Amino acid sequence: MQLMIIILYLLAAIVCGLLGRKTSFGFLGHFILAVVITPIGDFLVQLVARPSREVREKIKDIEDY
Repeated sequence: MQLMIIILYLLAAIVCGLLGRKTSFGFLGHFILAVVITPIGDFLVQLVARPSREVREKIKDIEDY
């Protein structure tokens, strides 16, 4: 039972990492943050996280067009 909880927790952390790929922290940063402060806490951080430079440049190009 405990092994199942650990596996689900790590899967949730991986999902947080995947969702955070396009932020300034990247996959690894959000994965580690999710492991340390729980995936729910990391999701809240992602709501206010800065987008990556690549995403910001695409947004700027769209606005300039």
